[in-house]
Amino acid sequence: MRYIGSKAKILDFIDNTIMQTFGAIDGATVADLFAGTCSVAEMFKHKNASVLTNDYLWFSYALQTARVKLNAEPLCNISYPVAIEQLNALEGVDGFFFQEYTVEGTAHSKYSRNYFECENARKIDAICLQMANWKKGNFISDDMYFLLSASLVDAITKVSNTAGTYGAFLKIDDQRKFKPLLLQPFQFYDNGCKNKAWCTDIAKLIDEISGDILYLDPPYNSRQYPPYYHILETAVLYDSPDIYGITGRRPYQGQLSPFCMKDQALSAMVDIVRRARFGHVYISYSTDGIMNYEELCAQLKAFGTVECFFKPYKRYKSNSGGTGSTNVKEIIIYVKKR
Repeated sequence: MRYIGSKAKILDFIDNTIMQTFGAIDGATVADLFAGTCSVAEMFKHKNASVLTNDYLWFSYALQTARVKLNAEPLCNISYPVAIEQLNALEGVDGFFFQEYTVEGTAHSKYSRNYFECENARKIDAICLQMANWKKGNFISDDMYFLLSASLVDAITKVSNTAGTYGAFLKIDDQRKFKPLLLQPFQFYDNGCKNKAWCTDIAKLIDEISGDILYLDPPYNSRQYPPYYHILETAVLYDSPDIYGITGRRPYQGQLSPFCMKDQALSAMVDIVRRARFGHVYISYSTDGIMNYEELCAQLKAFGTVECFFKPYKRYKSNSGGTGSTNVKEIIIYVKKR
């Protein structure tokens, strides 16, 4: 899955930094509280740590459930493979996704939207409705619901007519749009630990948990995440939101993150580290982030020793006419709290 700020390509950098400063995490309690698509949290799990995850978006919570929280499929009236099989066999229906996110469904609307091929959108509607009915009738548990939602999210990303996020659809059809939507099961890894997941504001959660290692991967820039992943949120919640504009976004004013605001990000991050009940804190950041990392480090020294680790990389510059890149550095700020 293509995701803004994904750390999938720098897992070795994160792992090596933690090994150098903390050591092996086998048996440690490790939290990833900006979990996103869970690439870092899943790495922690495969190193047999007890993992705590959080994100304020529901599609992330679904992925947390599938990739980190569960060590095996939940026990329900229906097994995970059979549920996947039955959902894949459903006939499509004209529901919210067809009516709002296809050219055919929006033909007579103010905005024509081209996110999905119409049969795939109908299939998404049918799957969402079936899952909602199963959950309402207590036929499946909450964990099974979010596990199946994770399979749906993964399938949607493979047939979306977008450049990677859902901030806009493509004007010219990408061939992936015409692939048939197909849910695939996730594979489970049992780390022998009770892993936990949340979907909440990190500022509300931080006082309720504790452990050995806290990994923080806040946004680097001012782009709020909800409008870029609104369709995945709707697939998990299937709540027929009062969408607006040409991209059909969900309302998100109540989800504005201080970590995406230049005048609030630094104080918000310092507050999280101050309150954290973890002895070792690792913050992934960048030299071109909206927080001045040197100022951040200076303020974090009030809580313990601070050390920075750097990894150079090239970031594509869209404002250079598509021909340039700029050398920036990925940073891990390590705080050993007193």
